[in-house]
Amino acid sequence: MLNLASQNSCVGCTACVNACPKHCIEIKKDADGFGYPKVICLSECINCGACEKACPVLRDTTYIERLPLAYAAISTDEAIRFESSSGGVFSELAKWIIAHNGVVYGAVYDEQFRVHHSCVTLEEDIAMLRGAKYAESDLEKSFSDILVRLKKGQLVLFSGTPCQVAGLKSFIRKDYDNLFCIDFVCHGVPSPMAWKSYIDYRAKEDANGELPCKINLRSKNTGWSQYQYSNVFEYGNGKIHSTTSSQSLFMRLFVGDYISRPSCTDCKFKGYNRVSDITLGDFWGIWDIDPEMDDNKGTSVILVHSEKGQALWRDINSKIKCKEVLLEQASQQNPSMLKSSVANIKRELALDMIRNGKIAACEEIFATPKVSLINRIKGKVKRILKGK
Repeated sequence: MLNLASQNSCVGCTACVNACPKHCIEIKKDADGFGYPKVICLSECINCGACEKACPVLRDTTYIERLPLAYAAISTDEAIRFESSSGGVFSELAKWIIAHNGVVYGAVYDEQFRVHHSCVTLEEDIAMLRGAKYAESDLEKSFSDILVRLKKGQLVLFSGTPCQVAGLKSFIRKDYDNLFCIDFVCHGVPSPMAWKSYIDYRAKEDANGELPCKINLRSKNTGWSQYQYSNVFEYGNGKIHSTTSSQSLFMRLFVGDYISRPSCTDCKFKGYNRVSDITLGDFWGIWDIDPEMDDNKGTSVILVHSEKGQALWRDINSKIKCKEVLLEQASQQNPSMLKSSVANIKRELALDMIRNGKIAACEEIFATPKVSLINRIKGKVKRILKGK
């Protein structure tokens, strides 16, 4: 009998799908666009238990025991940093891997702005991996492809959510020296259905239904410090729709915990100790901790967990400006590093409205005109840190 993770605990990492030697399992999307493993051919099952052994939720995760080193860092390449969500450090890591004949797996948009993982082999294509993409990424056959490359001795850098990294490590079940894993400080994984609905809504409002040609959910045109980034939608007719983060309906739904995956409510992959080699994120609060590291262009928070991660970090040292900080400083205004974001009590209402084509009505129901998103984030940080 197949033993798969429950609907509420499954993270959709595809480890079980890739592990099944008889291809009995596939990822199927639910009404909200979240992927879940489904048995498609039970008669072919040989009860080998490979799916259960590969599941990072069902098996005990082996974390790196030592506490990580923490840094504030920025790339010295101003162009890369401007195009990045925070300090541009991911691009420097990816460039080093590709320069050494390696490949990089990370989240990209397709032509319809669906988020999926892709393999990048050229430095100029790293740009596709930059920037935040706030929807669950379809991993497709990435795990199996990565294992083939690892066995051939090729350098591989995998970037994903903490649960995706845990899924990959659980699937391969071996610590390959040529595999580097990067996760990030994750607030939660938003619904692909909600993301597509928002794109269609914006297209209808902005360009008579024409899809945008470019989306940047973390534009620094309005700055970065104090959460002052913008959402920018560009269209083929030259029209640009730009809103600050506090004005964006999608960001209110995301940060307000209305549209995240059920498993995000109780994430088992947060904390200082992780299975990844390096954790990246925005260094929110750096303006109070070390103002010299905040020029309003983006600063990354870095946790280096493993010896491999430390070696890779040293290799890009000439490409970055960094300062070591205390772990408590790194997490002070980054509660998502340590704690799950609990689902909003109106989550099902919000998703039901979006499923039924009523996302426009969410502007009124889930709007907070008297309290900006920035202040909501600050208030939420304080509540989480107090354990409320």
